[in-house]
Amino acid sequence: MKLQSTSGLKIGIFCSIVFLIISFLIFRTGLPKFPTIFLYNIIILAACQGLSFYRGLFFLGASIFLTILISIAASFYYVWNIPIFFISFFVVENRIKRLDYYRHIIGARIDEVKENTNILVDTHARHKREMASLERKEERYKSLKDVTSTLSSSLSLDRVTELLLDNILQVIGKTESALLFLVDTERQELNLASSRMGRYFDNGVKAKKGDLLDEWVFKQRQCLLVEDIKKDFRFSEEKIMEYPRPYRSVILSPLVEENKLIGIVRLEHSKPNNYTSEDLRLLNILCDIGAVSLQNASLYEQTLDLAITDGLTGLYLRRYFLDRFSEELSRSLRSDLVFSVLMIDIDNFKGYNDKYGHMAGDIVLRTISKAIEGVAENAIIARYGGEEFCALLPETEKNTAKNIADKLRKTVKNEVIELRRLKTNVTVSIGVASFPDDAKVRDELIQKADERLYRAKRQGRDRVVAD
Repeated sequence: MKLQSTSGLKIGIFCSIVFLIISFLIFRTGLPKFPTIFLYNIIILAACQGLSFYRGLFFLGASIFLTILISIAASFYYVWNIPIFFISFFVVENRIKRLDYYRHIIGARIDEVKENTNILVDTHARHKREMASLERKEERYKSLKDVTSTLSSSLSLDRVTELLLDNILQVIGKTESALLFLVDTERQELNLASSRMGRYFDNGVKAKKGDLLDEWVFKQRQCLLVEDIKKDFRFSEEKIMEYPRPYRSVILSPLVEENKLIGIVRLEHSKPNNYTSEDLRLLNILCDIGAVSLQNASLYEQTLDLAITDGLTGLYLRRYFLDRFSEELSRSLRSDLVFSVLMIDIDNFKGYNDKYGHMAGDIVLRTISKAIEGVAENAIIARYGGEEFCALLPETEKNTAKNIADKLRKTVKNEVIELRRLKTNVTVSIGVASFPDDAKVRDELIQKADERLYRAKRQGRDRVVAD
């Protein structure tokens, strides 16, 4: 409204000035006064309507100047004044339209150039960002070779687990907490094998077997990207809160080798939208590499176990047990510690084999080995001979070892063994020897324990002899 009133005021002032000027010029000549004034003012108003204010002002000045010249030269030919006004108007209007046309063309070209310039600037900035992103990706993927070499340098399962998690954190970065779970194949559940905690995650991991997200990856065997755990409709907030942890964004990838799930890697951050699909893709590649190394380390450890453990009972073999015995003896000598040895033999084992068969004898051996493992905790246990077992009890004096042996004897005696649908029991005889009271040499300690074992058998079996 204010703009319209200002424009109207300008036009009114302009028309008043035009009326006064034309009137003055006409009264200075011999032209008819009022018709001429009326006609001139109609022409001027029409000119102002077709032109803008400033252009109309220019037209008025030019027309007045030409009118004065004609009036001075031939004032009695007043009828030519009107055509002069029309001619001036059309000449000026045509010139102005041309100028407007050229100005419009030039303005359009300038706008087009500016638009193209802006497009080129945006395209250049986008290409620059893409180039930087490609350089970062190239650096990341170059590091995969180093990861493969690092993981291949060790065959220890624990060491490979640590190296894998460290390399994942180094390559992907932007992570405040990292977890690596391995699958317990017997129980088919996850167990936390390694973790890295930042300042926001100092409270540790309470869910040692994983939470809702880990269970999802475990069942689906697929990668998972959660940009904001509080806004993801796939998971119930109530169930997530059962394992309170300060993360908002998380990525998970399964460790799969030959279609077998062996573990899960999980990266977390306290801020939402921290990870991208590119991060998840790279994590998946690293997990594929890591799965091979973990599987190799696991197979290597299984091979070692087969070489040092008895296939029937799962206990150590005699050769490996003697090596461990020597290590414990050296440690005890250096640190002035004590330890004890138990020699255990199944009473009348040959009779069980003859009566029930060798398969029944295997059942008895497995039963006894489990009983020893259950009673003699933290002991180094081996199947020393056919039906003979040996247990080394670190940092255990003779009286304590004797009590453990007696508890083992009673446990075995009370154990019900079903052989060919017949329930029966077996007994064991045990000899005890201790370092350094009985001997300070490995073979002498074993010999002392063995002598006391056979003394227990001669005394009636099902007993412990420690002196």
